[in-house]
Amino acid sequence: MPTPRRTRTRTLAVGALAASLVAAAVGLAPQAATAATAAAPAATTSDEGWLRVGHLSPDTKGVDVELSSLSGGTKVFELDDVTYGQVSPYQELPVGTYVLSMRAANAPDSTPVISTDVTVDKGDASTVVAYGKNDSLKTTAFTDDLQQPGDGKAKLRLVQAATTAKKVDVSTSEGTAVAEGAAFGTATKYATVDAGKWTLDVSGSGQQGTTKVDLAGNTVSTLFVLDDSKGDLTVVPVTDAAATASTPSGGVQTGGGGAAADPTTQAVHAAIATLRSLFR
Repeated sequence: MPTPRRTRTRTLAVGALAASLVAAAVGLAPQAATAATAAAPAATTSDEGWLRVGHLSPDTKGVDVELSSLSGGTKVFELDDVTYGQVSPYQELPVGTYVLSMRAANAPDSTPVISTDVTVDKGDASTVVAYGKNDSLKTTAFTDDLQQPGDGKAKLRLVQAATTAKKVDVSTSEGTAVAEGAAFGTATKYATVDAGKWTLDVSGSGQQGTTKVDLAGNTVSTLFVLDDSKGDLTVVPVTDAAATASTPSGGVQTGGGGAAADPTTQAVHAAIATLRSLFR
């Protein structure tokens, strides 16, 4: 079972545990596709890697995200007013160590709610997330496997970031297990499954929820388990890689947890468009 690569936090300890995955023997097709897609990195001879950022803390309000080089402090990129359940596009970066800071939105001089060092390795893609309640906020970096599985197949993993459940189980409505006992703050292994539409049931610590997801063929996805606005659990699918481009691309993908706005509203669409424009 892979253990998420840990970041070295400046203000808080990094949390990461191993999770267990139960992949279906045959025919499993949970799905995940949201507003934007990101394709796997093309082969490159340059010393670069890929990094994206996720806001997974349900009681932390919108944050401004800034990534700066550890040596010299040069600002590499920034995102404004990222809210709960949002995941940024991948950013191509030279290998090295960077400082990732999150501050309250529109408060550039405030103390970061969290600040951590992150490392970009050659040819690798990573997802760095802030998760947990605000008074015990943590960060961790998950290594992403964006190798696409081929036509008619989809590859997925699960990240358990719901604060209302220490462990969660996820299964299809037909009773096929996707994950069992996935612990808070962990990611499962990737599983290759059939593409298609499925309904997923998620439960843990007395909480439960149901989510309809759709996995397109030849894609890689992450299913984020988050708190919903009613205190129950929800599964938020994010497409990590798709056969639509040669490099990771696309805008911020909206979750839909407790503090995230309804993704069908015009306000959220406008916010996504604004965040997407930062990477054009």
